[in-house]
Amino acid sequence: MTEVILRTRDLIRRYPMGERYVDALAGVDLTVHRGEFLAIVGVSGSGKSTLLHLIGGLDRPTAGEVWVDDRELGSGSDTELTRHRRQRVGFVFQTFNLVSHLTALENVALPLMFAGVPRRERETRARVLLEEVGLGHRLDHRPTQLSGGEQQRVAIARALIHHPAILLADEPTGNLDSKTGAEVLTLLRRLNQEQGVTLLLVTHDLQAAAYADRVVHLRDGHVEREPEEARELKGDPSDSPVPPDLLPTGSLQLSDVLRTALGNLGRRVVRSFLTVFGVFVGIITIVAMLSVAVGVEEEISRNIEAVGLETLFVAPTMGERSPFDPYSEPRPTKPITPELVEVLRRESGVASVAPQVTLPTYLNLRVKLGGREASTRIEGTRAEMGPFQMSPFQAQPQILAGRELAPEEDHGAVLSARLAQSLGVTDYQELGGEEIALVVRLPGGEEAEFPVIVVGVDDRRRSLIGLGVADAAAIKAWWYNDPELLESRGYDALVIKAEDVGDVIGIETQVRALGYEVRSLRTLLDMADRVFAVLNTLLGSVGGWPSSWRPWG
Repeated sequence: MTEVILRTRDLIRRYPMGERYVDALAGVDLTVHRGEFLAIVGVSGSGKSTLLHLIGGLDRPTAGEVWVDDRELGSGSDTELTRHRRQRVGFVFQTFNLVSHLTALENVALPLMFAGVPRRERETRARVLLEEVGLGHRLDHRPTQLSGGEQQRVAIARALIHHPAILLADEPTGNLDSKTGAEVLTLLRRLNQEQGVTLLLVTHDLQAAAYADRVVHLRDGHVEREPEEARELKGDPSDSPVPPDLLPTGSLQLSDVLRTALGNLGRRVVRSFLTVFGVFVGIITIVAMLSVAVGVEEEISRNIEAVGLETLFVAPTMGERSPFDPYSEPRPTKPITPELVEVLRRESGVASVAPQVTLPTYLNLRVKLGGREASTRIEGTRAEMGPFQMSPFQAQPQILAGRELAPEEDHGAVLSARLAQSLGVTDYQELGGEEIALVVRLPGGEEAEFPVIVVGVDDRRRSLIGLGVADAAAIKAWWYNDPELLESRGYDALVIKAEDVGDVIGIETQVRALGYEVRSLRTLLDMADRVFAVLNTLLGSVGGWPSSWRPWG
């Protein structure tokens, strides 16, 4: 009697099903000798395929033992099971499972490619096997060009390419007609007899089982009937062991990876192009969006640091809007009065205090000079015209003639070059010290003129004018018909410069104790850093979306 190649002891495989368990195998004891052709027969649900999966190392038993070539599979690691599947067993499935875009030769050679066997050697061995199964003339045909029986022959050749100790066939004739199925079973029988391969055939067809040396019946996870004596084995497989150099022991080679990848790209050009294009768009979008975010962040940080971290912004405490006039501006409950400005200027550590006055954006304003008029818009007091009033990519205005209006300067005006040209001035130096008239018109038609001295011209391209604090306050007081506007409403804001960054915290504490809202540039810079950290994450996510989106499936 030949040696035992497969043995199971009290094999159990249990699956959870809701709150209870179902035993696909309930204590199976089975012995198979080397070179034997064994048929496992049973109805659907009897546990045939489960037993085959446990023997093939595709699953692990719940209890019991599976021994193949004196190796126990149930206690093996994942790596050991992978080695078992690659070296000791071959699989033949009912549905063939061939790779559709590979030829018959490439399908058969595929297991050896994953085992690292050189291309020439694996193709030679694949060609020999295909000739043995009667497909030597169909080497370059793809599965769609082969009949069902031919596809199953290719699958059998693929299962034998690495010289397995056991060949596992799960319903190999299930998708074939009776004639083709008989041809496949005859082929399996011939391979078993001539090559001595141990063959386990799972089937529910007793006619297919008749090709085997021995038949084992399974019912409800139990071995129902097993003959004590097997048929006489044809040949002596122990006399022709598999040479060690034919066993696949390597791993996939880089050259095969590259060849397969390039081949797949060439087979589906449109899909490959769309995939690469999607990845390319995603990368470009990520780079562009993050670059914009980082650029804006750096520009704002640079502008903040240019103004100086010793700068503080003070705002009045505002009250509620009038319930009778929802469009009215709320009055401050704690206004920034001229008296407060003088008090803060005398505080220790304060270098300067610049009040700000904001005029209505809808103000109807014209400029008169030497009989010519031009419409304009007040950009606000010069203290407001910092980096926070502009786009982060917009350069600061440059003085073309005269001088800049200091933040604490009460009177004076700086015209834009566009406004000066509208007044017919080409030599901007002529405007220095010139008095112009600002004409303000109320919605009802009433007008008033305010004389202002021009101190400079800058390079802004819009018809704008910047005013000193006192000039802007006079216009605002007339607009609201409130001569005591600074005492009742106060300034709109203050910009305080500390003598040193170390004085900022002390000044901020004093101003806050007086009941005013105050922010330092250090606080604003920290807030900007947190905001841009969130924006960078969001923009990166949005940029990554196109590379992962697959509208084509």
